Amino acid sequence: MNWRQNRLLVDTAGYLLVIASALTGWLPGPGGIPLLVAGLGLLSIHNKWAQDLRDYVLNNGGKFVQKLFPKHLVAQWAYDIVAIALYSVAAYLAWSHAVWWQVSIAVSLFFTATFIALMNRERLESLKKRRSSKKP
Repeated sequence: MNWRQNRLLVDTAGYLLVIASALTGWLPGPGGIPLLVAGLGLLSIHNKWAQDLRDYVLNNGGKFVQKLFPKHLVAQWAYDIVAIALYSVAAYLAWSHAVWWQVSIAVSLFFTATFIALMNRERLESLKKRRSSKKP
């Protein structure tokens, strides 16, 4: 396999991952973000623009989360209320013997609520700190 075929395969895989990230971006949790980073990682092997974009996403991703989940008490309580409401709807749909598409919505709502609950008030970071402090 020569370098042109190798580049074609790597770039094709990168573009497919970027397209897959756009298609799965609506899913709860990280959605298409890992696919986007992986696709940009493959594309950045041969393309300067992809390397610059990948570096920008990796360096500024945390700022986006900080803006999305501000350390304002009213916003934190609002996110907690939204998470509880999503958990309630998910539980109702899951246990009400709903049709399959309603159960799939319930699962999506559950993961969305879990994401909101963990990211709000930096709960995920506090869980990581507690877990690392318990290790010998």
